[in-house]
Amino acid sequence: MKTTLLVGVALLALAAAPAWAQGPVSGQLTDAQTGAPLAGATVLLTDQPTLGTTTDARGSFRLPAVPAGPHTLQVRFVGFETLSQPLQGQAEAQQLAPLALLTARNLTPEAVVTATRANERTATTYQNVSREQLQARNFGQDLPYLLDQTPSVVTTSDAGTGVGYTALRIRGTDGTRINVTLNGVPVNEAESHGVFFVDLPDLASSVQSIQVQRGAGPSTNGAGAFGASLNVETLGIRPKAYAELNNSAGSFGTWKTTVAAGTGLLNGHFTVDARASRVQSDGYVDRASSNLKSLYLAGTYSDEKTLLRALIITGYETTYQAWYGLADSLLTKNRRYNEAGTDAGQHLPAYKNQTDNYQQDYYQFLISRQLNSRLNLSVTPFWTRGGGYYEEYKANQDFAKYGISGPVLQPGAGGRVDTVTTTDVIRRRWLKTDLYGATYALQLRPTAGGVLTEATLGGAVVNYRGQHFDELTWAQRGNNIPESDTPYYSEPNAHKLDVNTYARATVALGESLSAFGDVQFRHVGYELFAPDGSPNGGKSQQTINFNFLNPKAGLTYQLTPAVAAYASYALAQREPTRTDYTDTPADRRPTAEKLHNVEMGLRRTTGAFQWSANYYLMRYRDQLVLSGHLDDVGNPIHTNVRDSYRTGIELQAAALLTKGLTFSPTATISRNKINNYTDYLADYDNGGEKGTAFKQTDISFSPALTFAYTLEYELLPGLRLATLARYASRQYLDNTATDSRSIPAYYVQDVRARYLWHPERLGFREIEVAAVLNNVLGATYVNNGYTYGYVSGGQAQYFSYYYPQARRNFLASVNLRW
Repeated sequence: MKTTLLVGVALLALAAAPAWAQGPVSGQLTDAQTGAPLAGATVLLTDQPTLGTTTDARGSFRLPAVPAGPHTLQVRFVGFETLSQPLQGQAEAQQLAPLALLTARNLTPEAVVTATRANERTATTYQNVSREQLQARNFGQDLPYLLDQTPSVVTTSDAGTGVGYTALRIRGTDGTRINVTLNGVPVNEAESHGVFFVDLPDLASSVQSIQVQRGAGPSTNGAGAFGASLNVETLGIRPKAYAELNNSAGSFGTWKTTVAAGTGLLNGHFTVDARASRVQSDGYVDRASSNLKSLYLAGTYSDEKTLLRALIITGYETTYQAWYGLADSLLTKNRRYNEAGTDAGQHLPAYKNQTDNYQQDYYQFLISRQLNSRLNLSVTPFWTRGGGYYEEYKANQDFAKYGISGPVLQPGAGGRVDTVTTTDVIRRRWLKTDLYGATYALQLRPTAGGVLTEATLGGAVVNYRGQHFDELTWAQRGNNIPESDTPYYSEPNAHKLDVNTYARATVALGESLSAFGDVQFRHVGYELFAPDGSPNGGKSQQTINFNFLNPKAGLTYQLTPAVAAYASYALAQREPTRTDYTDTPADRRPTAEKLHNVEMGLRRTTGAFQWSANYYLMRYRDQLVLSGHLDDVGNPIHTNVRDSYRTGIELQAAALLTKGLTFSPTATISRNKINNYTDYLADYDNGGEKGTAFKQTDISFSPALTFAYTLEYELLPGLRLATLARYASRQYLDNTATDSRSIPAYYVQDVRARYLWHPERLGFREIEVAAVLNNVLGATYVNNGYTYGYVSGGQAQYFSYYYPQARRNFLASVNLRW
């Protein structure tokens, strides 16, 4: 089957290879007000967007292959008016007259978000994902699945369909080490450091762009980035009124409905944008259903020097639990089986309300002011409120754990009277959170001719309060059962203060050489309820403080107008998570992690063949990894390992193979190792633990090879056919590099068709019909799992669980835009 696909692709490429007259077009771009060259501006042909390029450090650009005939050349740059002018393609080379951009009449959100983004002069590794790229894949799956074509990315889905609880790993690091910001505001949960995209359903429909920064990246707000950062920017100002109705449907009862509308600019200054979405899916795994709802509302005032934006995003999710995974013994017998809700016994129907229920609300108010032609100040007060619970049926629970008095006497077999001290219960485990504070950024854009090319002073003050408590809704037996709204367990409120400030600047060291420096100071004060080391194993409210100084520096050298080389070093530090404290005995309390990150690469960002090659080294000190230790109730415990590293080469390209045919591959080859590691198993025969030492071993969940590609062909005007693929090599569930406890390598192929036309006579701006067939080859694979074990009867016994993914399935959409 794979051979047939490759032959078909080759024939497609040959059939689509007509020769056509084409010649290069060159030019230079400057600021009309200051005369300074504008580096990093986007230059493209509106009818040939794949020919797009960006200006270099001198403001120069070159489109190497412009087809003969009339075109429209468009130039876009943050903070400036878009420039469009006619261009006649011809066989010979053309040098355009200098182009100058006017400062935007209205300050835009895009101009503000640059404070937390990398650019071609920050000598770091990143990729910008546009709104157009996201919309091409937005059939209702969560945001991680829309990013799986970016380098070094591996996605996971509990339900097996990409809807519900999903996550991504970048360079083998999980979501707790990936810093996520929304318009510069921290999104990571303050205690777990995780990001739950299930609480932001259909966020992609309100996203302008995402920058994926791999490695430590430049300084940003929130917890330290130990693998990557996602910088998400919501919709910019849309000058014209619009309305959209987007509907998707497909396998496993998956539905997505999105209604969006905007006023366009009112009186040249005001806009209001709104969106409502609902996503439903039954899930591939039994009962792994999702019912997700979200609202987006933004009101904006803007003029030449001022931007005010009030933003509300709310998301509500109800998902049937699928986080237990599937025992390895069932993978070939009943791979859709779901253990959740069966605690009362597999011979009884599963508990119907074994669900997770959570609502997250984001309130942001962006205030930005152009103080003068070179200086801009932005402040964003924010409040993120969350609250919810997961409900579960638990059998044979001790009375004392729930505050139920007993024992209870009840009739038993043979006329005897039994003394009962356990009961079946239904419980809810609650979390309520408040994250509030403000971010700020003072951005300087110097005048032309100076050594300093840009500078930013920024930071944030963030407060967090979290409530953890549990309550009963039902108990089978017992006396004095607590009322359903009375917690049987609660902790003192957790509190976390996170204050950071950073300064970043880029300087020109010559015509082709630039350097950047970046230093951040971050203070974290954390109060939580955790083991205190007392003889009775008690817990108490404790305060833990951290102070981190994180410097970064790099060089960029323009080898040619199209090719640049870069190298950088960054230090990142990160505090442990809540469970690293609450699940760990006081004598094993972890310390903060430290990352030394080196990035070196070459990249070409112009022309019909764009590419990048990047080498990275991420050297950790005291990285927190799975240890094999378990706490007193069986939860895995993390431990600091002194010496570990990730190193690899990332390759990426975007090529116009021939007219209408584009090819975008990525690949990562890596080594991910821990030196001098000891894995522990509980020893039930002799008590204590049994350790196994490794001189060097692989870091869990870190594939040595990943690759992905998109091959797309415009068969007819508006009709695009594409095939997308992704591959991940073997991933180990623990740090022992044991094949029997691993995720086997997998390769997944999708095919997609999109047709877009503009029937303005019918009153529509656009109508789009699209369909995607996921996993077209029907691969039987898993992309996540976990394992645990112990010693019993003189032998080590292990239990591994996996998350099976859907085989062949489809999604289709009809999108109407006015």
